[in-house]
Amino acid sequence: MGESRPKNLSEIVKAPEFIVPWLDRFYEPDEIRFLEGLMRKLPDTPEPDNTSSSPGDVQTGPDDSGTPDNLEFLDRLLKRGVVYQRKDRSLEPADFHVRYDIWALFEGFKDIPDTIQDRLNCWELDHYIASHAKEVEEIRKTGTLDPLKILPRYLLLDETFEVLDQVDRVYLWPCNCRSMMGRCAKPVFTCLRFDNSQGQGYEISRERAKQIVVDANKHGLMQSGELGRDRSGKLKGAICNCCPDCCFPHLLAQDLKAEKLWPLSRYIAVRQEETCNFCGKCAKRCPFQAFVFDKSRENKQDRLAFDAALCRGCGLCAVTCPTEAITMEPVNRQNES
Repeated sequence: MGESRPKNLSEIVKAPEFIVPWLDRFYEPDEIRFLEGLMRKLPDTPEPDNTSSSPGDVQTGPDDSGTPDNLEFLDRLLKRGVVYQRKDRSLEPADFHVRYDIWALFEGFKDIPDTIQDRLNCWELDHYIASHAKEVEEIRKTGTLDPLKILPRYLLLDETFEVLDQVDRVYLWPCNCRSMMGRCAKPVFTCLRFDNSQGQGYEISRERAKQIVVDANKHGLMQSGELGRDRSGKLKGAICNCCPDCCFPHLLAQDLKAEKLWPLSRYIAVRQEETCNFCGKCAKRCPFQAFVFDKSRENKQDRLAFDAALCRGCGLCAVTCPTEAITMEPVNRQNES
């Protein structure tokens, strides 16, 4: 860094210029002093690796005159997304994306104007899209998911339960997408993470996690696995319960024309017309209008239409069909990791 070391808070946390007048809504005075002191004491090192750790791993870091230097204070800094801890246990300022995420999840918008909130959401979404654009293109080329990366794919209900049976622990968090975007009235406490790196979620049983998934599905939320494996083969990531209005993966797909890639579609709905009663419930449940129901048509067989090109394979239609006329058929089993 040398002489180019950041001189003020907005530079330290890489906050967008439009939010500078509102930064005191995100950082407390002692946190600002700590970050400024931390930057003065940091050596000129390469860019940090953004590795986070749990609050229990924290050791006291650089002390700054007038700034409390104790475990409780540093735990709070980690939980609030003000700092993170590198693999060598040294502290680094967390950039504003991390802080904004925690703030939106647990602290609300306080008195931030709606226009600023909207700009923040656009800024965060643009960052998400730019961060994953290369991964989307790789999936577009190969049609498969790298098992060592945490990447999204649609899951059917039984697959979701199987994933939950494989993990050691489940932590319930609010959905950060709906917490930020707020474009629908669907449930927010639906994010099931397999680690609790910032100590903000709370541990729940597998049975409770499965019930949350069932309830989310009843509310029209799709199940998506943000899944990958470490070098030892251990499953990592989260189960998301997504809506097309708020959730960043679906908004990215719309922006990059990657509708069947992010999350990856692995199934397609197949309707057996001989057992279908043409009630139209599948059309009400489909988030992407793959099923369309026109009650005005005289011939009931003509009332229900299906466009396979629009189907993502989320399975919401199949679980709601009263005659079990819809099955989910695999598109490409290679895509499973």
